[in-house]
Amino acid sequence: MPRLTRLSARLLPCLLPAALVAATPALAHPHVWITTQAELDYGPDGALRSVRHAWTFDPTYSAFAVQGLGQSPTGSVNPAALAALARDNADNLAEQGYFTLLKVNGRKVELGTAADPSMSFADGQLTLRFTLPLKAPLAGTASLEVYDPTYFVAFSLAEGDAVATLKGAPAGCRATAHRPKSDPAARPAPAATGMSEAFFEALTAASTYGVQFANRIVVAC
Repeated sequence: MPRLTRLSARLLPCLLPAALVAATPALAHPHVWITTQAELDYGPDGALRSVRHAWTFDPTYSAFAVQGLGQSPTGSVNPAALAALARDNADNLAEQGYFTLLKVNGRKVELGTAADPSMSFADGQLTLRFTLPLKAPLAGTASLEVYDPTYFVAFSLAEGDAVATLKGAPAGCRATAHRPKSDPAARPAPAATGMSEAFFEALTAASTYGVQFANRIVVAC
């Protein structure tokens, strides 16, 4: 199965046109670029309760994804179609662990099912938002990483202060962004990575290749 078809099944189901799937072998790896922002929500006791993701897709992928959803080149997308798409995305991303690794005090945290999914289309780009609740609120130093182990999807952090916001965090808490040495925003071709497309085709969710491109937000209080 073409990797782009796999992505449609786990990220944007039933939207990719046959022409794009057919063109997959000619595309450079990775195939989709997402810019991320995060809001970390704290309770009155100072414990982290949830992470709210905002993922903005690259213009090319966004244009393909909204085909048939009622938009004109300069118009809006059908709100009901976007709502349904957001729900489908949140459901399918569960299989991938939402591409999210959260640690508190150095220990991996178990996350619940995505809640409050929504999607918007503005300035030619799709943005998906959803909340990941912690199964049990925890206090301490938090580390949030977002990446695709197979590097089919390249995640990069938003620029500036918007990359991470803290809601209700104890006084003195500060979020610091750590960007990978290899910047996914550079959009390298297979030759630039030194790996062939066949190499990437063989990667699975258990692979560690994508870790080198992981972006990380650390919140210390």
